Amino acid sequence: MSINQKLTISQLLMKLGNVPNKKGFHYLKEGIRFCIKDPQSVTNLQKLIYPKIAKEHGVSPSAVERASRNSIKESWYRRDKEFARELFGNTLQCEAEVPSNSLYIAVVAEWASDDE
Repeated sequence: MSINQKLTISQLLMKLGNVPNKKGFHYLKEGIRFCIKDPQSVTNLQKLIYPKIAKEHGVSPSAVERASRNSIKESWYRRDKEFARELFGNTLQCEAEVPSNSLYIAVVAEWASDDE
């Protein structure tokens, strides 16, 4: 993974309202990187991605999942709405619906990998 790609992931997350001083921001960034390397891993976050991130940070997989979910939920109200609409398209029922962890990670990973 290049430095430019890492910046792109961070920039995407911040444009979606995430703030880098939260644990969830960093967990999401790592999860997105894993999904770029192995796109199939997004289908099983619980068994593949969360445990890897948890081990690196010395926390439980459920702590990674919870921090990521909280970061997504908090950021959803601060997001650039036009940008989010462009990224998520018609994957959500309504504009107020907060995406699931797996959808959020998959969509951002897809966009980040397209920027390569």
